[in-house]
Amino acid sequence: MTSGEEVQSQVFFDEVRVPKTNVIGAIDDGWTVAKYLLEFERGGGATAPALQVMAENIATVAAEQPGPAGDMLIDDPAFSRKLADARIRTEVLEILEYRVLAALAGGGHPGAASSMLKVISTELSQTLTELAMEAAGPRGRAYQPHAACPGGPIADFVPPADGYVAGEPWQAVAPLRYFNDRAGSIYAGSNEIQRNILAKAELGL
Repeated sequence: MTSGEEVQSQVFFDEVRVPKTNVIGAIDDGWTVAKYLLEFERGGGATAPALQVMAENIATVAAEQPGPAGDMLIDDPAFSRKLADARIRTEVLEILEYRVLAALAGGGHPGAASSMLKVISTELSQTLTELAMEAAGPRGRAYQPHAACPGGPIADFVPPADGYVAGEPWQAVAPLRYFNDRAGSIYAGSNEIQRNILAKAELGL
């Protein structure tokens, strides 16, 4: 991560033996079970509320940051259009998540909709981190990982003793979130894979 943390890992099990009584599903058909569980990882929760808060925060700070024409950034037509589009998409995402959560409450499962939610939510989150970087301006270019409170030492970086950050804390954190969020379209199955799932499951391609 750009914050310097190590938050990813791989675990390998060699020569593992599992009693037949503990097997889930059919023997040698574990991938079918894994795919079913992945539906809940990708579409079993709600990300729209957090994204809506992020969009609102961006609108608030953009109203106080200078724009390219000398007025406030929020008044810049190009920026405001991108932000408005993102906010509309968070509303659409919320409706879709309600539909999936309603299906879960009724005893169903997300199905292929989980792939759709994963694509929309991760790409929307990336869009919002891009807008936050734009709002942060020049102060968002400095590498200040200590602003994110990483919780551990960061290789090749010595934070200032007083914890000083250039600009506002949100400006210091904006580039860290931007780069870290690039992984969103890869984890839990890349978005390209999700589109393939949707093409096969919903369109029969």
